[in-house]
Amino acid sequence: MMKGAKSRLAIAVFAAAALMPSSDAAAWGASGYRLVGELASRALPADTPEFLRTPEAGRQIAEVARQPDWSRGELNAANYVLVGDDLKISRGPALTALPDSRERYDAALRSTGSNQYAAGYLPYAIIDGWQQLAMDFAYWRADVAGARWAKSPAEQTWFLKDQYVREGITIRDVGYLAHLVANGSEPLNVSVHANGWGNFPNPQNYSTSKNFRAGFEGTVVRSHIGDKDIAAAMVVYRDCKCSIRQRVSDYLVATQKQVVPLYQTEKAGGVDNAQTRSFIVQRLAAATSEGRDLIIDAWHASETFSVGNPPIPVRDIEAGNANAYDAVRGVD
Repeated sequence: MMKGAKSRLAIAVFAAAALMPSSDAAAWGASGYRLVGELASRALPADTPEFLRTPEAGRQIAEVARQPDWSRGELNAANYVLVGDDLKISRGPALTALPDSRERYDAALRSTGSNQYAAGYLPYAIIDGWQQLAMDFAYWRADVAGARWAKSPAEQTWFLKDQYVREGITIRDVGYLAHLVANGSEPLNVSVHANGWGNFPNPQNYSTSKNFRAGFEGTVVRSHIGDKDIAAAMVVYRDCKCSIRQRVSDYLVATQKQVVPLYQTEKAGGVDNAQTRSFIVQRLAAATSEGRDLIIDAWHASETFSVGNPPIPVRDIEAGNANAYDAVRGVD
């Protein structure tokens, strides 16, 4: 591994260890997270930054994507959302009409006797992860343009060094987003039937086993699912022409609709058979496709951002119409 690649990985892993959530509601195991993270990187188009599309970046993203499950604490609630069969979250806000902020989401849940930590806030964790990635890209754009339009060798050197650090941070944040998006593709993470059908009406006699998750999330993926399986099932990029909140809502609603099919599949043949494997491939492919699309959308959105203090539009920096050295570097 080249020295630069090692340094970027160190930056990414350090940030991951400091900031990532725990996951009692883990999905897919280390193998699944690795696949989603690396394949999303491989699938990026040529107009996205090259540093994210290299094999080494894919490996780094894959490793970061699995690490949130090493932590424990309140942030575990970032990995799931308890959605009822009526698409309401803990009898409160509907998954199809998410409140426009996490604060209002929590207030809506509290009115029903719940809160964001009990009901989970996976939709908002994905939104936050996407917004952070878009800001990462904005600062990377500013660094690249700043080096190009620098007024002195010292300015150019600073921007190039900052670009190097920014790439490591961005790799970390792509891996973190990949983890959350992968969790959002697992139907049990978007359902009150999170591990066995639970204490709900169950006329179809779906499994109530507390080992329901473990049988297919880790063992089947590790033993039977590979990158070629998932790559073949991915769909083309989808521009929803909507807000990130709407996009995340649509994605999680589509996942929630797979809860009953998953229980039906298990009832028909258990957790390790051809039908279950096909189901898992489709879910991991959905995560990988969505992860790729969110990265693309964040990249496109980043050119509309402003960076630094005082804020300077990225477009002005890239056009050479504004010098961002003091604003981005900070002078206080």
